[in-house]
Amino acid sequence: MMEEEELEFVEELEAVLQLTPDVQLAIEQVFPSQDPLDRADFNAVEYINTLFPTEQSLANIDEVVNKIRLKIRRLDDNIRTVVRGQTNVGQDGRQVQERLTSVV
Repeated sequence: MMEEEELEFVEELEAVLQLTPDVQLAIEQVFPSQDPLDRADFNAVEYINTLFPTEQSLANIDEVVNKIRLKIRRLDDNIRTVVRGQTNVGQDGRQVQERLTSVV
């Protein structure tokens, strides 16, 4: 029973996360990427099978996991930088507005 509920949840989540083709195209134009993780048709099973095509390749799992962790860390850093930048822009805009108001 629990597996059915989880499957339904995953299907509902995937339906919500589906972007329209126009939105997907716009994203690809603004942020071109060759990374398979960025593809709209990303398939986790296929991706894992490309990383570990044979049983012997599983010996490299620690290296692959470390690379993925590093990628996550870089993405987190980029997100923090963008959020800080947006905060600073908002503060700068308020300061300019206050200066203009006090001049007028």
